[in-house]
Amino acid sequence: MRASEGGLSSRIRRPRTLMRWKQRHLSQLRLSKERSWISRNPGGAIYIVLAFPNTYHVGMSNLGFQTAYRLFNDSPLVTCERVFYPDPEVLSEYRSGRAQPLSMESSRPLTDFHLIAFSVSFENDYPALLEMLHWAGLAVRSADRCESNPLVAAGGVAVFLNPEPLADFMDFFFIGEAEGLVDSFVRAWTEGAAASRQEMLEHLAVHCPGIYVPRLYTPIYGPTGVLQSMQPKGKAPPKVQRVKVDLAAIKPAHSVIITEETEFSGTALIEIGRGCGRGCRFCAAGFVYRPPRFHTFEAISSIVAEWIPHTRRIGLVSPAVSDYPDMDQLCRRLLEWGLEVHFSSLRADKVSPDILKALGESVLKAVAIAPEAGSERLRAVIGKHLTDEDVLSAAERLAECGVQHLKLYFMIGLPSETREDLAAVVDLVKRVKHRVLERSRGRKKMGLITLSVHSYVPKPFTPFQWAAFAGVSDLKVKAKWLQQALGKVANVRVHFDLPKWAYVQALLSRGDRRVGELLEKVVLKGISWSQVARESVLNPDFWVMREREPDEVFPWEIVDHGVKRAFLRSQYERAMRGLPSAPCVQEPGCRSCGACGRA
Repeated sequence: MRASEGGLSSRIRRPRTLMRWKQRHLSQLRLSKERSWISRNPGGAIYIVLAFPNTYHVGMSNLGFQTAYRLFNDSPLVTCERVFYPDPEVLSEYRSGRAQPLSMESSRPLTDFHLIAFSVSFENDYPALLEMLHWAGLAVRSADRCESNPLVAAGGVAVFLNPEPLADFMDFFFIGEAEGLVDSFVRAWTEGAAASRQEMLEHLAVHCPGIYVPRLYTPIYGPTGVLQSMQPKGKAPPKVQRVKVDLAAIKPAHSVIITEETEFSGTALIEIGRGCGRGCRFCAAGFVYRPPRFHTFEAISSIVAEWIPHTRRIGLVSPAVSDYPDMDQLCRRLLEWGLEVHFSSLRADKVSPDILKALGESVLKAVAIAPEAGSERLRAVIGKHLTDEDVLSAAERLAECGVQHLKLYFMIGLPSETREDLAAVVDLVKRVKHRVLERSRGRKKMGLITLSVHSYVPKPFTPFQWAAFAGVSDLKVKAKWLQQALGKVANVRVHFDLPKWAYVQALLSRGDRRVGELLEKVVLKGISWSQVARESVLNPDFWVMREREPDEVFPWEIVDHGVKRAFLRSQYERAMRGLPSAPCVQEPGCRSCGACGRA
């Protein structure tokens, strides 16, 4: 395949020979440092490049990206390679046109592939995605690409929460879990291989579960700008049902490549479960992955055994690691095998003796727990079923087993938050420090307590999808107050995200198809989001700062996750009354939220 001629792509110059040599050299160096268990099939008829809109370091730390890479390469009909967003030190080469993205394995331009498939986990990576298309010599809008161009798709949790802000740029989306999508997609692609571009997309939309083709749907807006409906064309289904798999029928997702150049250096990551039954009202994973599912102890042990000859570091991954039903047995098994055990995070009320023992024998001396809010009142509102004593007791036990650094995750800007709730954060942190100090007496050094404070962004398919974003100025005031209150507390460090980027995330996660116009201007004009907002007739506050009406149609509802809208609304109303949420009980015949009925 070749790049299109004229238009936007004609402004992309081919990379200079020296720069291309540097790109190839860096790829070969990284490949030489990888320990890989991927059996690539260079003779596959379908050429796919799996693209990650962030750096190699971030992409190779992402278990979803590695899983998609494995699944595509498992197909004898597919040749799958990787490409990443460039590292900061060479970014100017791409932006000046002296370099373009090349696949890691064979240093081929992206226009040589049949499909460019983006794996997208975070909304703030959307600009990087468009940049990569632009640098590759492709028009960023799907309607402007020609017949000989590759098709462009996206999958991952960010886009199956809300694909609409990227709808004008993608030919199609993978909606759901990769294990249930890849085989049916390859079959459908093979069946339509001789078809035109449009015919292929129509074929995929009709015959391949979980494929969403945006051009087959027309958004209808009301006089106030609110979305009224999404009108399908031809045989396109009214909604796209998200694909969900039975974990008992598949291997646990796990690292297939380990390298030192990741967030979890030299660690084999293994998924132990999907979803969370706690019912936290702010957390999308607790609703779009309902009901929570777990891999068996035997299946996880089997994957661990395969990695033992290659690494002694095992990372257990799940939205709710501590809720894994066989966690104590698993910890004992891993310790018997002499392995270091790492956890993504721990529930403060589920820190068992076996978990503590595993932590005590690990070289990892930093553990994260997430109170999320300072007061028990606000934790009830958001559905976080933790008492202050749960947090304090967990910190105490972690200190006793030798954990030197404790991380605490909090959010600001939550619905119904007051100054008293912020003051409760300060009080709770000081009490945690006191407990940790008591258990650290006699040691040469007390560990560090690190607070990561994030601006809350309401997410689709959660009870808070109706809520408004708190606002940049309000969040800055709250962050400054917390910084001053905790700034002089010894052995406590506080890190904040930037509220302006939380605003952008809220826009990209809660917007409709029109938000793509703003995104395109940021990328192609190289101007800031605030400048785009000033110049555009579209006001981003419409999507970000407005509390949604109870019966308002949401753009993301083109996707069907199985959870009933009425259930989410009832949870929002209960939250506003300060009433706690109910956990997902998974009892036979339960129809409370609708997810089990759909399953």
